[in-house]
Amino acid sequence: MFSGQDIKAKWLVLVAIATLGAFVIACGTDETLLVKDFGTGSDGVGAQPVETPVGDNEPLPDDMYDTVDEIAPIESVKILVLESYPEQFVVQIFSGIPNGCASYSHTEVTQDGSDIYISVYNSVPAPDQLAFIACAAIYGIHEESVSLGSDFERGTVFSVHVNDHPAVTFETGSVPVGEIGEHLPPYEDPEFVVEPAPVEGIEIVITEEDGATTYSASVLIGLSNGCKEAIEPNVVQSARNVFDVYPVVKSPTADVMCIYVYQIVPVEAVLGTVGDELAVCATYTVNAADESVTFQAITPNVRCADADAATPTPALSTGGGLIADSHVLELTLTNEGADVQYGGASDFTSLFGIKPTELKVNGQQVLVYEFVPGTSAEQASEGISVSGTSIDFDGTVETVNWISTPHFYLFASSIVLYIGNDAEMGELLSVLGGQIAGGDFDDSGSAMEMTTKQATVEKVSMASTRSIPAQHLAGVTILLNSGCEEFHSIDWSVEGREVYVDVLTQVPVEPVPCILMVSYEDHSINIGSHYEAGVEYDVIVNGERQGTFIGG
Repeated sequence: MFSGQDIKAKWLVLVAIATLGAFVIACGTDETLLVKDFGTGSDGVGAQPVETPVGDNEPLPDDMYDTVDEIAPIESVKILVLESYPEQFVVQIFSGIPNGCASYSHTEVTQDGSDIYISVYNSVPAPDQLAFIACAAIYGIHEESVSLGSDFERGTVFSVHVNDHPAVTFETGSVPVGEIGEHLPPYEDPEFVVEPAPVEGIEIVITEEDGATTYSASVLIGLSNGCKEAIEPNVVQSARNVFDVYPVVKSPTADVMCIYVYQIVPVEAVLGTVGDELAVCATYTVNAADESVTFQAITPNVRCADADAATPTPALSTGGGLIADSHVLELTLTNEGADVQYGGASDFTSLFGIKPTELKVNGQQVLVYEFVPGTSAEQASEGISVSGTSIDFDGTVETVNWISTPHFYLFASSIVLYIGNDAEMGELLSVLGGQIAGGDFDDSGSAMEMTTKQATVEKVSMASTRSIPAQHLAGVTILLNSGCEEFHSIDWSVEGREVYVDVLTQVPVEPVPCILMVSYEDHSINIGSHYEAGVEYDVIVNGERQGTFIGG
């Protein structure tokens, strides 16, 4: 996950990489360096199989060479115990990815008595393919959680063996489940028995304390006589959005005089706190016997789409909360299946007198303008024109010619802005309620006509891999001079002992007002391995000599 601080510091990282890369090449070592690639959306660039000739052989593209499965190296193994009855066990495994050509494949689980064997496999090039490909010597880590379930003999120690890693153990609870139901909690009073209770109804209870919103289920159960006593029910989260409540009562085992009067009493089952156990705006179902109820997890200052309608539900209150709107939005979109990264304060231009907070949603920028208590996001939103191209705030009108279609949303105490035309993003953001300003997602004609130009190059670094032959990587930091300029492409070619790298950006064809902002972007490209060993090559980026590297 990135942060505002990470973004501001990324050019420092690149300078460090450039320095280390130069040291590696100058000393003739084979140490691997990584160059971050923002142009392709990847988090790092390794030497993948390329189409550049290597000697007399033709390296194979990564979707054509044969692969086999091999046992993965194991870094750590940990047993996690879920709070349910009976308890459920999960094995958290961190396995190694030895190089850039390997990837996680699959996991197999077998059991022999109290021994559980888990085999973790990587997919790697077949041995006879290694002569045709070059693999970056980059060691990666893969995390995999393997659920073992809860069907284990009680009071038993089990050993978990993961590949050649030393075995780890766990012990199941010693109290038997009992004959009266799988989901009855353990109860050791010999003068009483625990038995299921009849369910008469379910109600959802919402409590707010110290800025946190907690949901509970109040289950109405029946007591058939005066000797039966309700005890705390058992709650099992049987699915991601389903809670099963098993209310029980205790009854005396001895012959005692009881008043035979049927009573209905409530028992409370805590389901969780919004933003912790419960995802913001998610819909949950609670089952108890034949009764069922559904609720939507909302919290103060959150505007969620109604679970049964396209209109947003009002916020629970207008008071402030402990969770920032940007974090609530992050949880909301994550619950909808989106990949959301919190970016912190953004360098994007201020609107409404506020600097925005940035989220990356499925790789695209979403800006959150969070209003402080005492100000009104709803009132400020009234100054946005229907098209979203002008904003009247505190008597000042600002006109913006966006590089693509703007989309404004009102979310709790914030205004959310997405600039783009991705229909899938439009469907995802519909969870925030109706769009308050901006164009349609199918309005492709609203985007400006663009033309390409040579990028302004700030820094260039070179790195080489430890593969044979070595792969060479060029990292380029470019300067974007306004909010209308954006990265277009990066390409390369070789002429003799000179490598030419062309980096292009795109800008509007017609003169338009643009946001005054300067930003930097890092891009990288694999320039291959078809270079004569021991020969120095010049790297020329956008017509200027930027460095050298040694082939081989």
